[in-house]
Amino acid sequence: MRKMFFKLAIVLAVLCIVGFAQTEVAAETSKGIDWPQLLMTIGYLGGVFVLLPLVIYTNMKEKIEINPMVDSSLTEEERNSRASIILGKIESMLTPFKTDDGEEMITITKGKQAKFMKNGLEYILNSLLPTDEALVERTEEFKGVYEDRTQRAFTGSKWIILCGIALGVLIFMSAGFSTFIIIHALGLVFYVLSSRTTMYGIERRMELFGGKGGTIGRVMSALFLGEGTKHYVKQGSGPWKRDWETEGQMAMIGVLFLAIIALFLGFFAAFLGVINFVINYSTFFIIPFKSNNDWYKNSIAEA
Repeated sequence: MRKMFFKLAIVLAVLCIVGFAQTEVAAETSKGIDWPQLLMTIGYLGGVFVLLPLVIYTNMKEKIEINPMVDSSLTEEERNSRASIILGKIESMLTPFKTDDGEEMITITKGKQAKFMKNGLEYILNSLLPTDEALVERTEEFKGVYEDRTQRAFTGSKWIILCGIALGVLIFMSAGFSTFIIIHALGLVFYVLSSRTTMYGIERRMELFGGKGGTIGRVMSALFLGEGTKHYVKQGSGPWKRDWETEGQMAMIGVLFLAIIALFLGFFAAFLGVINFVINYSTFFIIPFKSNNDWYKNSIAEA
């Protein structure tokens, strides 16, 4: 129940922020909603003040925490029985696959599986401490699977980070230190953390999109490659000559275009972080003040 209320609180907070942003933007323009300002408001307010603490807490608590405090109200037989039930449910939830040698295995491919496995293993390792050798071995095996599959790697765009930093420096040089600089810096931190993807998440993306580079990286690379284009002109029957004037004009246009893209990416880094949160954390984030006993009661005993 606590978990449901916590999720509901997050949804309501984000909806309130969106509603506030729409109200503010609508009040400033008679033509309708100013979408760029609305997206920036969602990014900075929703990303920095609502989702960033949740992402930081998840990154801190994502690993299995072991603080043994055996449940003395249970007998040894009852503890082993509960551990067996939990391990059985974990096994039934995981995704089967075959290795190159044809061996059948199970693994984590979804956030729901990872969350259930973490809660179950922590309950076993902290409250149950089974004595059955087979259960202990199976628990350690699942623990290894969890640790391997929930490792995170940065899958965001370095261009967005660089543009965000450049924008912060530009604002600082033009207006000095301000509260917005702090919020903008936190927005970049949020983008970096929200761009950390689990191993199973990376595999799913590879299956859907292949191993191609990011769109932003390809666009920026194309712009830089365009700067190396050579232009030549020919007058009458004379030889071809380098057209320095055209190249200069194209270079200026390219620099201006790069500056516009950099400002755009810099301002929207926090909003892109919100999108990354939905992709990378929405199915697996850690809720503060969670109790192992409450989890067992809600997920196993009453299931």
